[in-house]
Amino acid sequence: MKSGFSLFIISVCSFTLVSIHAPARSSGFVKQVLIANSGKFEYTPPYNDFVTLQSYNPQIEQVYYFNTIFTQSVQSILICGHVAFIAAQDSIVKYNLNTLQRMAAVADSGLNRMAVYNGKLLVSKQYPVSRYFLEVLDTANLGLIARVSGLSGDCGGICAINDTVYVAVNGGWMGTDGKLAIIDPMSWILQTEVNFGPVAIGIWDLYVHNGSIFSVNKSPYGVIDAGSVTAFNPLNRGFTNVLIPARVAAGSGIKDDLLYLGINYGIGSFNMNTLAMVNPQIVRDPGSSVFNYILSSAVDTSDNRIYTNIGDYATPGYCLVTSLNGDSLTSFPTGISSDAVAVDARAYPVGITDNSAMDRSVRLYPNPVHDKLRVSLSSNVTVTSVKIIDVSGRVLINLKGGTISGSDFEVEVSSLNPGLYYLAIETSGARIVRSFAVAAP
Repeated sequence: MKSGFSLFIISVCSFTLVSIHAPARSSGFVKQVLIANSGKFEYTPPYNDFVTLQSYNPQIEQVYYFNTIFTQSVQSILICGHVAFIAAQDSIVKYNLNTLQRMAAVADSGLNRMAVYNGKLLVSKQYPVSRYFLEVLDTANLGLIARVSGLSGDCGGICAINDTVYVAVNGGWMGTDGKLAIIDPMSWILQTEVNFGPVAIGIWDLYVHNGSIFSVNKSPYGVIDAGSVTAFNPLNRGFTNVLIPARVAAGSGIKDDLLYLGINYGIGSFNMNTLAMVNPQIVRDPGSSVFNYILSSAVDTSDNRIYTNIGDYATPGYCLVTSLNGDSLTSFPTGISSDAVAVDARAYPVGITDNSAMDRSVRLYPNPVHDKLRVSLSSNVTVTSVKIIDVSGRVLINLKGGTISGSDFEVEVSSLNPGLYYLAIETSGARIVRSFAVAAP
């Protein structure tokens, strides 16, 4: 821990956390990263700047703007399977992540965070809503199923454990305590609100880890050097507030035992087992003194990256891509006020294992490729077939062994759309699968 950075733990019915370590890399890949740009906020009509949506393909490092939502701000993006839900001020819009086409839209207000539970879309609410701070929608058509009454104020993050839904209740800018609402999803009736006290006044994002719930409690309005993280045990409803003497902002996500969150205008990490900060400065303050801020961020658990949107709310910004240790990897341009980001992580198709890191007997180049993919085999083996497979498992190109001669050959891929693909080589004694990307022309 760096000198000068200390923590204070306020224990209330504290409990033990058990450490479970996930593998270093998941069995999947990132198809794209979605970013929603709020644009410049315009106080009076006529409005000329609206919410724009973009997709970033990390395989070929390409940015694609795919839609506009004609409203003034965006609150969150939720990815569930091959579908994305965008909460944008007065609208919720559903998109197909394979085609980036709209599937449904509904007018709404006071939107904040979203979650999917048992096929239902849960939406937390905030000002100007004054009652019913949680809605339950049909994920298919966004139709209203239920409203939860009795919540004491503005709400934020949502999660679920053991057939129970939990919602962060911060009360908005006039809130005095951070609370966690406990809701029965069978009846959508509020059971109770657990009061974490004034230390958790800015309760915002919720994360589930080892059967416990962790809340990131942002520094309240007017307080620049105090925020907290709360660990909650759903079994006995005990909790531990960890006071962090720093400016705390929204959470970025979790990976293994670490929670990533905003600290002093940058991003730091918090160990959910020891309840202590690990590194208060993984991503540095991009320049808050000259009005450059972190606007939103997300942890990519497949490629072990952090996507951090940076901007000044008035001009186009950029997304900084770093490792989980903070090493800068790349960046790409974004729009104005990039207030939401989400990672579209996919599992490999059935039967596909990308063994490129283990098998050096095949070399593909160039990668990314535009037209002709060159394949070089380290030994003169008999190739029985070569297939090009997309991320959904469809065979798009199938070359029989009789059309391939020698240990070096080419495959024409100019007909493929930009994106990630797999080359599957069948030999008399093995099957080798390597991934490659097709770049835009």
